[in-house]
Amino acid sequence: MFQNERLNLGILVVVSLLLSIYLFFKTYVISMDGAFQYIPMAKVFVSGLLKDAIGYSGQQPLYSFLIALVSGLIFDFEVAGKLVSSIFGMLIIFPVYFLGKRIFDQKIAFVSALFLVIHPYIRRFSADVLKESTYLFFLATAIWFAWRTIQVEKRYPYLFIPLFSGLAYLVRPDGFEVLLVVFFYLLFIKKFDGIKKKWMIISLLILSSAVIFLPYLIHLREMTGTWTLSKAKSIAGCLGVGTQGGEVSLFYRIIYSFKKLNLDIFATFHPLYFFLLILGFSKRVYSHFKEGEKFLIYFIILHYVVLFLLILNFTDWGVEEADRPFIFSSRFVLPLLLFSIYWIGEGSQVIHNWICMKIESRHFCPHLGSPKRALAVWVILFLLIFAIILPKTLKPQRYERLPEKWAGTWIKNEYGRGMTIFTTLHRVAYYADGNLEYVDIKKDTIDRIKTSMVEKKALHFVVREREAIDFSKETIKKGFIELNRFEGKGMEKIIIYEIIH
Repeated sequence: MFQNERLNLGILVVVSLLLSIYLFFKTYVISMDGAFQYIPMAKVFVSGLLKDAIGYSGQQPLYSFLIALVSGLIFDFEVAGKLVSSIFGMLIIFPVYFLGKRIFDQKIAFVSALFLVIHPYIRRFSADVLKESTYLFFLATAIWFAWRTIQVEKRYPYLFIPLFSGLAYLVRPDGFEVLLVVFFYLLFIKKFDGIKKKWMIISLLILSSAVIFLPYLIHLREMTGTWTLSKAKSIAGCLGVGTQGGEVSLFYRIIYSFKKLNLDIFATFHPLYFFLLILGFSKRVYSHFKEGEKFLIYFIILHYVVLFLLILNFTDWGVEEADRPFIFSSRFVLPLLLFSIYWIGEGSQVIHNWICMKIESRHFCPHLGSPKRALAVWVILFLLIFAIILPKTLKPQRYERLPEKWAGTWIKNEYGRGMTIFTTLHRVAYYADGNLEYVDIKKDTIDRIKTSMVEKKALHFVVREREAIDFSKETIKKGFIELNRFEGKGMEKIIIYEIIH
């Protein structure tokens, strides 16, 4: 199996395709980022206002631009976003496989890519209106092309490294890390035939980087008034320049940031992946790393530092720990999984070899030759891994939130688009194709909500049933009438109220 590359890739594509199709239909409700950041930006792209679209929200533009392109074929932005994610979630197989084959071998490349294909978060995000699979594809492609170029030692392919890095960067600003690692590697690690060749290649990289990155960086400069890599977070902010820690000591902030980051890494990787990673990495430590492995380690170190600084310098330290809002998400950890997936594959190889050695020493199944026994062990291992991982991977997403979709769709069908909706549930307004007025149940009274609704000529107040309990029934009856309610087995209960004038 491992020696037949077409069979390897065919198995990976089939597994990825089946999981993608299943999760495509089991992702019932759109993500918040998809509804209120990526799709609104895509709609501006469709309108033809490219400059406005690129400047929309705090997001990089490429993922939304791809949604806009696909939406022209199927006329549904949510489906378009899921299709873009699904396509890149399957395409990621190829750069991951070929990079693993170049650094390790064909067997590790296949096993590692398979682990990536079935990973719960990678797979589920690939069926959602989220940009993670798109980013990871461009990131993996950029790393594979960069390492291939460094190994081949031809000059002019270096011109294209910033292009692939730039594509990853236009999905997430972290894509800039590819250029940083490549420059570091060329300056301090890579050995050239002569100093002239070294500086020729570095000059080509600088020239190509300027052509690829400067237009967008200048655009950000015009928007934000400072040199930065993204609209949302400045370089100075990431480095902690001008940030305040309140009364919290620097020592506490550092310890807390390390703790949160490492806990998120452990939770995102999955315990089985983490165990195999330790096994595989330990083996490579004792047998000495290959140059390509060191190249990946530089990415791990850089991204870990970036994530640490993100938590350290963008956490609101002025509030209690339980109330601290985080701009950090476990999705940011996924590049670390991508960089280290090959040692996870190596860890499974360690277990496989150990089992084969035990079988050999005890003369178990002597009628089978060594190759057949080895293949049988792999099949059993894969079945066990699937049994452990797939239940979480195949878990339906946001099934319990379906009433939010039903409520929004009902309002749109009954009253038309563009209604102003007061609600605690953002997605209701999205599916109603209306204007959201968020209600904070903890702060807003019924009288204040009604007054604001009258001012903005809004008809509908939509809340969960358990939230409506916070108001007395008599108070609600004086100001509203119940129009409809939506619920189902295992779902939240949503009530639509209409204001009484």
